[in-house]
Amino acid sequence: MAVAGAVDPAPLRAAGWQLRGVLSTDPYVDRLGAATYVEAREVLDDPLLDAVAVDGGDPDLAALLPELRGSGLLLLLPTAAPLDPDAVRAARAVAEPADAVVGLVARWEPWARVVAAAVPLAGGPPLQVTVRGWPRGRQAAAELPGGAAVAWALLTASGATVLVSHDGSLPVVGLSFATARLTAGPSGASWEGGADLPLPSPVCWAPDGVAPGLVAAAAALAGATGGRDVLAQDWPWPADLGDLLVIARVLEALRVSARTEQLVPVA
Repeated sequence: MAVAGAVDPAPLRAAGWQLRGVLSTDPYVDRLGAATYVEAREVLDDPLLDAVAVDGGDPDLAALLPELRGSGLLLLLPTAAPLDPDAVRAARAVAEPADAVVGLVARWEPWARVVAAAVPLAGGPPLQVTVRGWPRGRQAAAELPGGAAVAWALLTASGATVLVSHDGSLPVVGLSFATARLTAGPSGASWEGGADLPLPSPVCWAPDGVAPGLVAAAAALAGATGGRDVLAQDWPWPADLGDLLVIARVLEALRVSARTEQLVPVA
């Protein structure tokens, strides 16, 4: 695998990838003991490369995504970027590309896996979702229960509302059903008025400071070498460019709504 831009190789190596080269024109960048690619063409022409991990937050590198995908290289975007819907659409529009994986790693967290397993037990879909302690920033006028100020709100096609607040030090997700309420976060999960739900172990080992979900996503991509597909049979499976496009469209709608103070459909 090659890396392009500000990509930490630690989770890649933990997932079993060998770092072959670094795409950069910065003479001071740490080459990490690997080869140097000055131009994207050098990456495309390297017959020993299976994949490339790209810092999608760099606009110059994001513009290369269609060409990289068209070459047949597997693609890893370690973070939820780029968040320009047009850039994501261009990367998705490539004919017969190799698989791409996006580092939306919260789905791999133990508390998120408990939520996914518990929702089918509630006897129906959620009527409302509340999120407290959600990180600020692109990567991440009302009140939630407890007085948390709502940063943004969504109305889903099912009629359920999603209310998100930045208040709180850790994320806490609440799902309200017709007859039950589930609360979950890094500190634990429980049904309202019921017993605590045990959290599973981390999905895999990860170096200090690295989300286990990013290692798991990179390992899933490694399983797609040799023309195979990224497996998407058992949840959680890695996010793809379709998931990233949904995020980009929602954030775009939120920005327009904040500017116009009107409801904006996510198209």
